[in-house]
Amino acid sequence: ILNEHKIVIGSTEFDYDAMTVITDKESLVLPKKGFLLLYKLAASPGRTFTKQQLMDEVWGYETEADPHTIEVHIGRIRERFKDNPDFEIVTMRGIGYKVVKK
Repeated sequence: ILNEHKIVIGSTEFDYDAMTVITDKESLVLPKKGFLLLYKLAASPGRTFTKQQLMDEVWGYETEADPHTIEVHIGRIRERFKDNPDFEIVTMRGIGYKVVKK
């Protein structure tokens, strides 16, 4: 559900204005780029985004950041939310990433 600047998947809420992810257990503050990456994926569950789309959206079109940066951030997000019962980030081999509801 997308409401104002909040997305809800199950009992997990992504609050864009506060840059936090709220679960039934805690409120988590992520690094800005990590939050923006997760928010982008969570805004369209089931939709696959290419690394380039994510780089353009989160880092900007003019960035010189290495595309490997996406993999590093995804790894950190997965580790942080590995026990989350509501969603997971799935790798679409050769394509990109997507959030899927559990």
